[in-house]
Amino acid sequence: MVRYLQMARKKAREAIIETELVFAYAKVNRLADLEEFISSPNIAQIQQVGDRCYDEGLYEPARILYNNVSNYARLASTLVHLEEYQAAVDGARKANSTKTWKEVCFACVEAGEFRMAQMCGLHIVVHADELEELINFYQSRGFFQELIQLLEAALGLERAHMGMFTELAILYSKYNTPKMREHLELFWSRVNIPKVLRAAEQAHLWPELVFLYDKYEEYDNAIQTMMGHPTQCWKEAMFKDIITKVANIELYYKALSHYLEFKPMLLNDLLLVLTPRLDHTRAVGYFQKVGQLSLVLPYVKSVQSHNNKVINEALNNSYIEN
Repeated sequence: MVRYLQMARKKAREAIIETELVFAYAKVNRLADLEEFISSPNIAQIQQVGDRCYDEGLYEPARILYNNVSNYARLASTLVHLEEYQAAVDGARKANSTKTWKEVCFACVEAGEFRMAQMCGLHIVVHADELEELINFYQSRGFFQELIQLLEAALGLERAHMGMFTELAILYSKYNTPKMREHLELFWSRVNIPKVLRAAEQAHLWPELVFLYDKYEEYDNAIQTMMGHPTQCWKEAMFKDIITKVANIELYYKALSHYLEFKPMLLNDLLLVLTPRLDHTRAVGYFQKVGQLSLVLPYVKSVQSHNNKVINEALNNSYIEN
């Protein structure tokens, strides 16, 4: 076939003849002749032959042909099939299309070439609408730490966006919980807080949940979380700061009950903070009912100036008992 086409070319310079000759060189693996032919003046449809070679799995001649016509996207794809991953990354860089970056990235991940996969991934994660597919690809194959490293490397990019910070926080909540708090303290204003809140709750990361509720100004939820999980996330200073901001005043009285059970010696400190908005009649009545009035006498004395009947009677009774 090659000889026939060479003879036909001498008779007539037609594109179809030269095109078929190029494909014939590729088909019989005469790569030196192929390179020599396409580097000299010709009217062959190089791109067309490259596609035919690619479709038939003739990747080495396809590489030569795509390189000749500077089709870097198809060249990168061809190099992936040849398992020349570094060259494929270089080709993707020249093609500079998201589709090509994804193809090379995913191939590198499958091959365990994570350094090169990360080089490609940095060009993908900056596109918010591509992020989910990338994350799912890594996660479905169990490459959690490699995915985390990719997103960590991407945070410093000029085009870093909220989705990247958010998804990294969610990944920390699943696979590297010690790093989540540091990440949130640095970047809480750049994450989608409702989304990260759900992840923290699912992972039972109560301190991080309280931190986010506070930043998101959901103070009622923050207080309820601290009271619901006191051994993991209760902090006195934070509790006293947040409790004054809640919308539901009933949480004041739940907090009094909570302190009575878990932190009785700190009750007066809490009462001092709550004094401006507290119903003193109700508060004193509660401590009388549970028989713990003596524990909060400093508070009762501090509000005596209100000239409240219940307060006065409670104080008088305590003096008589003493």
